[in-house]
Parts: sequence; C-alpha cells; structure tokens
Amino acid sequence: QVFVVSPTRAAMAGLTHRTTQEAGVNYLRGSKVGSATGYISVAGIILGLPHGKRSKSLPGNRIRFDAVSEHADKFRPTPYSYASMDRKPLTPYHPLAYRSRLAVEDAPVPFKNASNIEFNDGIHTCHKRRFMTTNQVHFTGEPCDPRTNQGMLSDEKVGRRMAQAR
Repeated sequence: QVFVVSPTRAAMAGLTHRTTQEAGVNYLRGSKVGSATGYISVAGIILGLPHGKRSKSLPGNRIRFDAVSEHADKFRPTPYSYASMDRKPLTPYHPLAYRSRLAVEDAPVPFKNASNIEFNDGIHTCHKRRFMTTNQVHFTGEPCDPRTNQGMLSDEKVGRRMAQAR
C-alpha cells in the first residue's frame, strides 16, 4: 500500500513522495526507534515484530534490596574533591558540599607522633601560683563582716578586686 500525499500538504510538511521500493514493509526500514525487531505486512497493515522475552536467569529480573540506611547514606566514603578540580564526581546539591569548597592543604604530620602542644603563657606564667584553687586565690583570712549594708559591702569588694588586679 503506497500513501500518496497531496502536493500542497507535502510542501507544507516538507515531505516527498515515496517510491515503490519504500512502500509496504520497507516503509519503516532504517528507523532508529528500536521498539521492534522487524516488521511484517498482514492484509496491507504493517505490524511490528516484538522483542523476545528475557530469560528468567538474568539477575536484572529478580527483586533486590537497594535501600541504604540514613547513617550509611550520610557517612559513606567520598572521594576528595574541591571547587577548581577537574572531573569531579556528580553529587546531589548540598550547600556545604566539599566539591564547592576551596582546596585545603593537609595538616602537617608531627615527627614520631610526638605532641607539640605547650600549655603555658611563656614569660607570663607564674609557676608559684600555678595550681591555686579559687578559694586559695581569694581567701584573705579575715573574720566575717557583720555589716549588712549592700552599698558598703560592694564598695569594699570593688576596692579589694582592684588591689588584686594590680
């Protein structure tokens, strides 16, 4: 069966007339869809031959557990990446993603796993008063003050604190 298109309609659609070699089953020859393995003409109607059934032994047909726990999803090992790196792996958007950060140099490794941390103030450290508690610092040995006037007590406390700070 050959389809004839009117010249005005063909001009509008940009179609040309089909030849006799392109008629019938050959009408769909060379199509790029791949939805059928072939074509057959039955009673003037072109029918597509379907692909065969897949074998049941293929691993793609069985049900698999593909879920990932929340912990495994958030803390999976990721390759080191930074903003100006070539060929970064694609990841879902996250505002703090490492692929969007600038490159950071590695921390220096200490020699022989020795600690380099020093807990002192250099020349400002007073070793005599190093382990004094708060009670030892503020205890003066005076008897209890019997005064109850808050203004008098606060003035004396301010004067004592200023003297200690000197």
